[in-house]
Amino acid sequence: MLAAIYSAVILVATTLGAFVGLGGGVIIKPVLDFIGAEPRMQVDFLSSIAVFTMSVVSTLRYIKNKVEFRKGIILFISFGSIAGGWLGSKSMDLLSTAIPQETVRCVQAFVLAALLLGVCFYVSKERKSFHIKNNAAILLVGLMLGFFASFLGIGGGPVNVAVLTLFFSLSVKESAVYSVAIIFFSQLSKLATLFVSTGIDPYAHQWKTLVFILPAAILGGIIGSKFNRRFDDKLIRKIFSAVMILLVALNVYNGISYI
Repeated sequence: MLAAIYSAVILVATTLGAFVGLGGGVIIKPVLDFIGAEPRMQVDFLSSIAVFTMSVVSTLRYIKNKVEFRKGIILFISFGSIAGGWLGSKSMDLLSTAIPQETVRCVQAFVLAALLLGVCFYVSKERKSFHIKNNAAILLVGLMLGFFASFLGIGGGPVNVAVLTLFFSLSVKESAVYSVAIIFFSQLSKLATLFVSTGIDPYAHQWKTLVFILPAAILGGIIGSKFNRRFDDKLIRKIFSAVMILLVALNVYNGISYI
């Protein structure tokens, strides 16, 4: 029963993730935290696996459909996000050893709520943007994105979209495509760090759950990437903002429940 609920959550999350660039982790983590059936480390693992699977499927479909990318932006942000993901993971490990797990979840929930509120405010309307071309600056942007994605366990999608729109003058529709490609690298780095530091044993019992959630993540990646091509930037912006508002409310509720 629980695996079926997880599959439904992941299908919706990864469909929206590929569609509007959310990645999916930003939905999966707070919803699974709300369900409360798994400890934080297991939730982060399941979220990362689902989001990574979605990003692989979606990116391959974008390449197959000859969607054009500015490869320099993706590569430099991805390199930066790999380093940032490692820093975020290590920071979370240090925080987890210093304070109780419930307090960690509370911190994550409130930081994420504040971050998503800022993202929603920026993306809801077309605002002034820049066009960064300096490779060192792009690496720094990637470092920041990777850190928050890993520290908060969300895959980084909504923050990616806002940052890509702000710093590279991309539309929300374009940013969604770039965001999914960047998420592939950041989640690959996170999973590699996770397995190197803890090994696979703490997650071996999750194979039954993975049998259910991996097909859901694959299907979500296929449906979401198809929707992204079909609908225009205006609709994608509206859906993105609506999801952000719901997630802010859910994270505030989760944060209060952990106090």
